[in-house]
Amino acid sequence: MFLKQFAEFNSICIQCHDSPDADAMGAAFGLYAYFMNLGKKVKLIYAGEHQITKPSLKLMVEHLGIPIRYVNEMPEHDILITVDCQYEGGNITSMPVKKVAMVDHHPICVETDEWCFIFPEFGSCCTVVWELLLEAGYPVNANWQVATALYYGLYSDTSSLSEIYYPADRQMRDSLQINRECLDEMIHANLQRQDLEIAGEALSHYYYDEEKRFALLHTKPCDPNLLGVISDMVNCVATVDCCVVYNETPIGYKMSVRSAKKNLPASDLAEKVSCGIGAGGGHTNKAGGMLMKHMLATQYPGEDVKEILIQRIREFIREAAC
Repeated sequence: MFLKQFAEFNSICIQCHDSPDADAMGAAFGLYAYFMNLGKKVKLIYAGEHQITKPSLKLMVEHLGIPIRYVNEMPEHDILITVDCQYEGGNITSMPVKKVAMVDHHPICVETDEWCFIFPEFGSCCTVVWELLLEAGYPVNANWQVATALYYGLYSDTSSLSEIYYPADRQMRDSLQINRECLDEMIHANLQRQDLEIAGEALSHYYYDEEKRFALLHTKPCDPNLLGVISDMVNCVATVDCCVVYNETPIGYKMSVRSAKKNLPASDLAEKVSCGIGAGGGHTNKAGGMLMKHMLATQYPGEDVKEILIQRIREFIREAAC
């Protein structure tokens, strides 16, 4: 079992990616609780240019008691575990370490070994950690703070649970015993007023292909849930058969995919668009994915992401019509 191999270490440091989101914090908190239960000395940290300011994340820290702290240098430790990211993967401040392990759900972008548990098929890193906790025999539902953190992480990384397509994500969603009042308070603080401006700008500068009847929208960096909100809105337009809404992250481009036509499954579109340059999948009408920058640089050096997406979406629709 993956977590059992950490028994030899007394001091464990858990690091989220820079500007941590709910998924990173929830997954890291799950591991923190597990190791604390074993009597380990555990520190939960993040670094980077910006400290946590988003209202929902502040509520998450406060209500669930997540002891995360911002650092400029690496604390003393026997081993570092990076969560929802990969050491030296581009979206984490990599500081000197004695030994490193990785737990993530993004496509692999660094060299890995037996100290890495990376499962790109999962919708959230919280699901990865939930699986590890179950395997190790940790009673997740005995700790409502951990259960609620894991649930909120999944909620946040799957467009409000609308882009769940792997069985483990559904199993975790259905089994966690959460504090609903606490969850609702965090959800209602999920978006900020500036997100309205981001959505408005994206909707005002959409790309539409009249021949293939698809829309493509780019947003400024924002909460992942906003991508789903925008794609759901575009999917209601009578002349749009399918759409992709995307934005840039430190390691790639996150996508929300929607389809209004059975012959153009959103899951297949997400897989087609991300094939060889990331990962994607989902349901017939809703899906999601991630394009990785290092893969794009290898396969499409110097090319614009928008043009790559347009080309791949057109190919998908053309093949579907055959």
